[in-house]
Amino acid sequence: MRKLFAVAALFALSTAPVHAQGLEFSGGVNISELSGDAIENAARELGANFGIDIVIPIGPLGLNLGGAWSEKGVEETDGATTSTIDLSYIELPVHLRFPLYKAGPLRWNLVAGPTLGINTGCEIKASAAAATDCKDAVDGFSAKNVEWAGVAGTGLSFHLGGLAYAGVDLVYSFGITAISDAALAAKSRTWALTSHLGFDLF
Repeated sequence: MRKLFAVAALFALSTAPVHAQGLEFSGGVNISELSGDAIENAARELGANFGIDIVIPIGPLGLNLGGAWSEKGVEETDGATTSTIDLSYIELPVHLRFPLYKAGPLRWNLVAGPTLGINTGCEIKASAAAATDCKDAVDGFSAKNVEWAGVAGTGLSFHLGGLAYAGVDLVYSFGITAISDAALAAKSRTWALTSHLGFDLF
């Protein structure tokens, strides 16, 4: 059911009648962890992200709306056993882009705003054992259907000539709501490094 909701949300977003300044395609890596009182001996987990955004001008600012697929998780060690929690989300950002500097083809911006994450998968893997769906795990870990997070970061863009531009963004995402219904009450913390290719539409 949650996957159908995620697909429907992305479809509705992609067909919304908005007049965008730019259309951006992005992809990169996540370095994520989970915070919480029950999280011990944990290491950060690498994941991937990719998405598409529209950029709507609001005076000197830009409003980023879009959809992305994002992997998060954590690796936890207990004695000789290493357990990994892998989570995947469809993320719907509502981010403001604040211009800091512009010279020639170079743009430097700050990015900030909320993100709604719709959980599309949760797996737990212990050492060499096969991955198990979180709802079937013996510890009863259960990921919530949605996660709210705040995002803050910075980015650089370079015009490539014509309507095209490219750049790189580094943002930090901090979970506002817990990702689990269990007593673990963990929140996600993620650094995302992404590159983007965009096109000015007018």
